Amino acid sequence: MSVLWQQVEHADDVEAPLEALPQADPPGWVRRWLWAPALGVALALYVVRRQLENPSGELELWLFMGMLAAAMVGAVACLVRYRDDQRRGTEQAAARAFDAGARSVTGSVLVRERATSSGRLLSGLLSYPTDDGTAEQTWSAMLPARSADEQPGEQSGERSGERSDDETAGEDRDGATARVPLPPRDGDPVAVWWAPGTDVVVARYHRGWAESVRRRTRGR
Repeated sequence: MSVLWQQVEHADDVEAPLEALPQADPPGWVRRWLWAPALGVALALYVVRRQLENPSGELELWLFMGMLAAAMVGAVACLVRYRDDQRRGTEQAAARAFDAGARSVTGSVLVRERATSSGRLLSGLLSYPTDDGTAEQTWSAMLPARSADEQPGEQSGERSGERSDDETAGEDRDGATARVPLPPRDGDPVAVWWAPGTDVVVARYHRGWAESVRRRTRGR
């Protein structure tokens, strides 16, 4: 299962029509075809070794090491090619399934947060209803680092000054103030799209939208 997590900038964007699923860039020529010349070199060295009569021990060792190295490179390149083709096939199948009939539902998340050098690594469990019951899948996403004035345990979404409930202030690489979206909290609702015939799920979140759904659920 692959969960595509989308942290949108505005609450209205959560329920916007789902666009085409993102597709990874196709691998380059070297990545796709490196296995062919590598195996060709291994075969050529093998033929050379068979045609030599009484080669010296040093030459025979170098030919063997060359064949072994070329065969190993070829094997790794074949595995990489296989995995690339498998991933592209999965992405294309998911795109066809979503085009044929994506289902939109409201799910919920459980969240764990861990600070890293690149930002905040969010992970947890996504639950959402399907035709066969409730599905549960793990998810993860990376958000920019929390600003110094955001309290680590803050759950209410309130921020100081004129800052909105949907984002907190941070700094970009140039030192300018940037808006960082607030992460989901345990039990927060999320918009989920899934489609029969694929394991790919799209989850879209915004703190303001989640608060609105909570209020509607409580009958306020």
